[in-house]
Amino acid sequence: MTRPALQWRGLAVVWLALGALLAALLLLDRNETLARERQHLVQQVGIVHDNLVRHITSIDAVLERLAGEPLPQPLDAGARQRINARLHVFSEALQGVRTLSVLDADGTIIASDRAELIGHNVAYRDYYRAARAAPSADTLVLGKPFRAVLDGGWYLMAGRIRPGPGGGFGGVVLATLDPAQFLTLLESVRYAPDMRVGLTHGEGVRFLLSSEHPVAPGTDLSHPQTLFSRHVASGQRQSLLRGPAVDGEGTAAYLAALRTIQPPELHMDTPLVASAAREWSAVLSPWRTKVWLAVAAQLLLGAAACGALYLLQRRQRELRQHQRALAHREQQLEARWRAALQATSLGIWEWHGEGSPTHFSPSWKAMLGYADEEIDDQDHGWQQRLHPDEREQVLALLARHLRGETPLYETTHRIRCKDGSYRWVQARGRVLQRDAEGRPLHFVGSFGDLAEHGEDRIRLDRLAGQVPGMLYQYQVEPDGSSRFPYVSAGVQGIYGFAPEELRDDASPVFQRIHPDDLLRVNRSIEAALRTLQPWHDEYRVRLPERGERWLSGQAQPQLLDGGAVLWHGYLHDVTEAKQQALQLQETERLLKHLMNEMPIGLCMVDEDGRIYFRNRRFLEYFGYTEAQAPTLHEWALHAYPDPQYRAQIAQQWRQALQQAHASGGDIPVHEYRTTAASGVQRTMAIGGLVFGAHFLATFVDRTKQQAQSELLHKLAYMDSLTGVANRRHFDQTLQAEWRRCRRSRQPLALIMVDIDHFKQFNDLYGHQAGDACLRAVAGALRAALARSHDLAARYGGEEFVCLLPECDLAGARAKAQALCEAVQALGITHGGSSVAGVVTVSAGVASEVPGEDGTPEALLARADAHLYRAKAAGRNRVDDGTGSLSNQ
Repeated sequence: MTRPALQWRGLAVVWLALGALLAALLLLDRNETLARERQHLVQQVGIVHDNLVRHITSIDAVLERLAGEPLPQPLDAGARQRINARLHVFSEALQGVRTLSVLDADGTIIASDRAELIGHNVAYRDYYRAARAAPSADTLVLGKPFRAVLDGGWYLMAGRIRPGPGGGFGGVVLATLDPAQFLTLLESVRYAPDMRVGLTHGEGVRFLLSSEHPVAPGTDLSHPQTLFSRHVASGQRQSLLRGPAVDGEGTAAYLAALRTIQPPELHMDTPLVASAAREWSAVLSPWRTKVWLAVAAQLLLGAAACGALYLLQRRQRELRQHQRALAHREQQLEARWRAALQATSLGIWEWHGEGSPTHFSPSWKAMLGYADEEIDDQDHGWQQRLHPDEREQVLALLARHLRGETPLYETTHRIRCKDGSYRWVQARGRVLQRDAEGRPLHFVGSFGDLAEHGEDRIRLDRLAGQVPGMLYQYQVEPDGSSRFPYVSAGVQGIYGFAPEELRDDASPVFQRIHPDDLLRVNRSIEAALRTLQPWHDEYRVRLPERGERWLSGQAQPQLLDGGAVLWHGYLHDVTEAKQQALQLQETERLLKHLMNEMPIGLCMVDEDGRIYFRNRRFLEYFGYTEAQAPTLHEWALHAYPDPQYRAQIAQQWRQALQQAHASGGDIPVHEYRTTAASGVQRTMAIGGLVFGAHFLATFVDRTKQQAQSELLHKLAYMDSLTGVANRRHFDQTLQAEWRRCRRSRQPLALIMVDIDHFKQFNDLYGHQAGDACLRAVAGALRAALARSHDLAARYGGEEFVCLLPECDLAGARAKAQALCEAVQALGITHGGSSVAGVVTVSAGVASEVPGEDGTPEALLARADAHLYRAKAAGRNRVDDGTGSLSNQ
């Protein structure tokens, strides 16, 4: 396979590897997006569930109380008026309750907070029939939502049976619930325009929906393929589903979280189902945008890389063509030199580098009195023919020129002839070609009799004409004027002038230098004049017919008697090579710009651990420059300041690199905690790509997503009013601690706490004071639990629960006593309490070592039963079920 084909294959492999890495990152981002969205939906539907459970519990408590109170007999107008007024007070206090009514056994309304309803018979209504069919008096009946005839609103009936004489059916206490009152709750959990939050009756009637595009209540969701029906059929309390939600707008694909609202303690005959859903297309819309941007960036990067490789290969082809042309020209020059060696009367000698033979022209041999065959090319003894007085000086001048310290070799000396006499000659020569390290590869020199100096000059001009570019002598006089005492014919192609035009005045060549380069060139010449150091420069000229060209020149200055400086130099055209170099630089600049502007952090590391590329986003993330952290090791010292964590990360990164080498080059993505130069800590998803002994590392900032996740977790597991754990957090922790204590055979204790006469406190001081009281009690409970693994949580309303792992009954009883004392010590005035003048609490305690025959629910039920014993015994005391009660 040819080298260009291998280069294209290599580029394709790298591009595909980058594409695979990009696809993996996008897939990971998609999974994270969906996981995050699922978590958000579960949390929001959990908030709706918890709030509705608390609200329904409050309503049920009122219904239970009203159902348990006997009606005065006979029910005269005065008694009815007092009952109606009491119902009105309860109705006003309960959010979402539109009407409270008492029905007799025949379904006639005998008392209500709305006088106009008294006397109406509703025995034909579904909710009344459901109440008559309730299995027990403990059942909370939720009737099917219905639409009122008078105002067209949708309502829901909740009721409890009133016992009659002998324990039979004596009627119903009904609360008319206005679902519209719960719309604020549903609106509060919507965090996206396309999100829908709804409430559905257990029989499939959706009676409330919060959405950007409102839909009328009453939609039937009981069809088999709807999300509601699939959730109910699963038998699970909570579901995460994707599919159609049939409504008045048709069908669409949704991602939805659904949760059944039917707490065991309420004995609801029919559940409610809360749902939070988002359109599938809207959930993935930001991710799809990322995909398009990533694909566009990948294509742009691929196109740029292809263009760069094409330019590189074109440059390589041009260089090969140029080399072939130079080789051909060298062959032509070689032939010309051979002809010149045979034809010229000058003494010409030629040398092709160390170890190669020296060629002498017949005229050189004849000049010393030898026949052509008397001196062969292997004769290196010409130095011995130099006059002893000049030999050291001549060889030193030649050595300086061969080392590149002088542009020309030129001297006058004597050389011994065949007959032993010495002849004065003028020697000139020049290195025409050097290797990459500056060693001479081709040298041409001449010997001429001083008497034949004029003819030698002509011959040298002929020889110089065969050299590409121009040879010259440039002389600067003390008064600042300049001229070219000698310049080869190549000046015509370099500057566009004949040699004789520059012999007396060199200023025309400076008029051809590009204006942007002229000042720099003049300064470099002036610097060489002051120091007499070799001069070298590259600059542009503007030629009348050839346009802009690049020249490269070098010269050695020599101070002459009288103060003038004579330069011996060489200039040649390097336009093609310069243009190719500039094109390559532009391609490299474009590739570097694309990588520098990537929306993720990038750095490239070589086999020695040196970071030789850092893009803009990488520097923004960390701030460590090359001077601060030139290597990966030094960067890690800053980014992972904790030695133990740094050692762990180093081991994990080595394993990731080994896996990448074994699996095609992709470095697996892992999350790491990093520290920036500013001290800011970030969570970074770091992966990359291995190529050879180098690797490219990618950095994606996950700090914001992690913070959002932690915030949502905190909101989902903390009671917003009191700041202690909420019911969901308690339920999950109870299950986990039960399993742990069962494995370790350690006891697990619960303390149920209830604020004494809290309703009277609210009635007397108002709900704001009641909320402040709840916060103060929660703070006292939390402060009194000294162990880090103890948990205080709000269980519902004014009830709290404390979970004490590895605590026996005696220890839990002592802790409960301390909790009661801590709350009473708050000194919150309570004028409506029959126990004390301040707020107090009652507590029920239970503890056991979890076993196969027990359940955490049974332990919770015992603590709750002991709490009711404490309340029944007079409140402000602790009960542990042992038969003895203690109070303050």
